Amino acid sequence: MTTVTKKQIELYQVRHNGSECWGDIALNCGEKSVHVMIDSDFGSWSYYWSSCGMSPKEFLCKINFDYCMKKLTGSKHYINDPEQYPNEVRGRITQAQEAGWLTETEVKQALDEMLEPEYSEGDLYFHYLYNHELFDKVFGDYECLPSAKKISPRCQDFWDHVWIPFIEQLKTELKIAVKDAA
Repeated sequence: MTTVTKKQIELYQVRHNGSECWGDIALNCGEKSVHVMIDSDFGSWSYYWSSCGMSPKEFLCKINFDYCMKKLTGSKHYINDPEQYPNEVRGRITQAQEAGWLTETEVKQALDEMLEPEYSEGDLYFHYLYNHELFDKVFGDYECLPSAKKISPRCQDFWDHVWIPFIEQLKTELKIAVKDAA
């Protein structure tokens, strides 16, 4: 047998004057659980915390960026950072040199060729490095190829422009609730 129930949820609309930046955050709060559903300029996300261990709004006020965005985005809040790849490659070359796996001539060749490939990111970049004659000496394994990550600008902008104002509203509500209870 299927049961359908109807429940009121709270909708918080975050709008910025003079900007098209917006976010709608819907909360379905239980006693110590919360389902957060978000539509915004920066993406649509959802997550259900089944056991907050405290009031849901207090819980949301206390969680940090990394934990919150990890849950909301399914751990997709970090993206590749190809601008850092040359630093990682340079570091691997230096390590290989210090370990004695590369001659001075090979170090120069690796620096000249691996730091300035035709493609600096994506599959073609990794294919080039993987097929380079010094791959084994520099990287040894595919898992050692560059893998630098950075916070997704979409996630950071959502946090700064939507989540933080939303949390400030929740904090105001919590202060009012404490005063009313006293």
